[in-house]
Amino acid sequence: MRRRIRSRTNGNGPGTDTLVLLASELFTNALRHSRSGGPGGEVAVAVFKLPGRYQVRVTDQGPGEDHRSTFPHPRPLGLLDEGGFGLHLVDSEASRWGTIREGGRTTVWFEVDRDSHVSAS
Repeated sequence: MRRRIRSRTNGNGPGTDTLVLLASELFTNALRHSRSGGPGGEVAVAVFKLPGRYQVRVTDQGPGEDHRSTFPHPRPLGLLDEGGFGLHLVDSEASRWGTIREGGRTTVWFEVDRDSHVSAS
């Protein structure tokens, strides 16, 4: 996944590092909070170079038993929390992001504007 993102963005600059970091966070969340983390689970990652921006979509196999009624969202953080920062990071570093639930699957996507974070290629 990381190599694919780097190849699609033609680089190793700080903006590419942001794309890789955010995609990694979403990939980890998909494994941790969805059925994709179980036996035979799958996570799909798609990278799109769009006019003026990059978009990354991470699609999992739908919510796990503990998360059936919720969409991915930043949770309130406590002072002693050791995790739960992933979507806060996406929210602060991405130009925009959102979620889609369709056909039993959940997609969390984000975009990073190339002119503000990633050098144009």
